[in-house]
Amino acid sequence: RGKVLKFIDWICSQEAQDMEVDRDRIFLFGFSDGATLGVELLTTLRFAGAVVAAYGFTGTLPPLAVERLETVPIWVFHSADDVIFPVACSDRLVASLKGSNIQNNVRFTRFDHDQEGFTGSVQGHSTGITASRTPEIYKWMLSLPPKQ
Repeated sequence: RGKVLKFIDWICSQEAQDMEVDRDRIFLFGFSDGATLGVELLTTLRFAGAVVAAYGFTGTLPPLAVERLETVPIWVFHSADDVIFPVACSDRLVASLKGSNIQNNVRFTRFDHDQEGFTGSVQGHSTGITASRTPEIYKWMLSLPPKQ
């Protein structure tokens, strides 16, 4: 977490000013444990939004985290046949976020089965690939207003 935030802070600093980065449009893309970490990082409010795939936190987000995410655009992907992280993890996340997201900008793409054809010990756990190959997520990111 600390290293990721230091990198983002550096990207947004004067030192990196010559880089052609729109600092108000930095998005997170997290898959599996990275999705879980991504949601935590979103609570720092340094990002314009996120795509999270195969979110794996089995608990409930703390009220303060839900409050901090009430205006953050998030698109969640998960497959019902995921054998590594149950789709219930994403179901719970989306329910929490939709219940408090005042701008109604939480999306959920929930597949019935693995879209990449993965089987066995990784069945259903390919939504990171599927999400990254979905052209609409990039259009969605660009359609959102810059982070305030």
